[in-house]
Parts: sequence; structure tokens; C-alpha cells
Amino acid sequence: MTEVVMYRESICDVKWGTLVLLGLLALIFGIVIMFYPGITTAVLVMLFGVLIIVLAFLALIIALMSPGTTGRPTLLLLMAIIGFIVGVGAILAPQFFAAILAIIIAVVLFVIGLMNIIIAMSEKTFPHRWLLFIMGLLSIIFAILIMVYPLMGAVVLFGFLLGIYFVVYGILSIIAGFSLRSIKNEYCKA
Repeated sequence: MTEVVMYRESICDVKWGTLVLLGLLALIFGIVIMFYPGITTAVLVMLFGVLIIVLAFLALIIALMSPGTTGRPTLLLLMAIIGFIVGVGAILAPQFFAAILAIIIAVVLFVIGLMNIIIAMSEKTFPHRWLLFIMGLLSIIFAILIMVYPLMGAVVLFGFLLGIYFVVYGILSIIAGFSLRSIKNEYCKA
């Protein structure tokens, strides 16, 4: 009985409007991203560059504060310098770095696709292995398309797919908020 009362009190304390507001913001954000995928890609790559610069700065501080008895401070110092160069490069040439990130993602997709196809071909007892084969083929096709057109692949990956994610997330959050409201109206009348 106490479990039911505790559930009732916790569900009654949740603010359903917060989920709806979060959903509306995500929906708007997703739509804006989908209308401006190129700008979104450039901004995300620049933010990635800023993150790399911050991490390089932290590596530099650790390298300078470390005792010089081993090669670790030298390696950290080298990584900090490379990090600064990569971070500044990502900020100054976001299209180039977006294409590089897209190629890295494409290589990962290609390897995943090959692994799926190998598993589908070698595991004769695996049920529905044709699904693994199709998933592998799909991964390889997407990987090749991104490798052939890396800048377009970056815009699709970071622009459209991110926009679609936020739109779907926003819709689900709005649905969850209104569902919570109806549950609260039914159970929290006391």
C-alpha cells in the first residue's frame, strides 16, 4: 500500500508543463537545424574545435605541472600542441574538418557493415540473419556515399539527422507531457 502512495506522490510532483516546454523547444530547434543544415554543421565543428582547444589547454597545464622524470610530460606537451593546431584549424576551416569527421564516421560505418555481413554469412544458425546482411549492406552503402561526398555527408549527418532527432524528441516529449497531465488529472485530485 505504501508503494502505491509513494508512486502517487511522486507522479503528482512532476511538472508536466516542463516536458511540453522542452518538447516545443526541441521541435523548434530541430526545424531550424533542418532549414539551415550547413550553418549547423559549421557551428558544431567550430564548437568541436573549441572543445579540442580546451582539452589541449588542460593537457598543457598537466604537462607543465608534471615532474620531468618520464616521457609523459613530453607526450602531453606534444598532444597539447597538436590539439591547439587541430582546434584552431576546426574553427578557421569548419568545412574541411566537417568533411574529415564525416570520412571518419564513414570508415566506422563501413567496418560495421562488413562485420554485419560477415556475421550474417558465417552464422548459419542465427535466426533472421538476412536482417544482419541488409543492415550491413545499408551501412556500406551509406559509408561509400559519405566517402564520395564527404562535405555533403557532413551536412546530412550533422544537419539533417540532428534536426530529425530534435523533431522526433520534441514530439515525444510533448506527448509524454500531455500524457503525464492526463495521469495527474486522474490520480492527483486529492
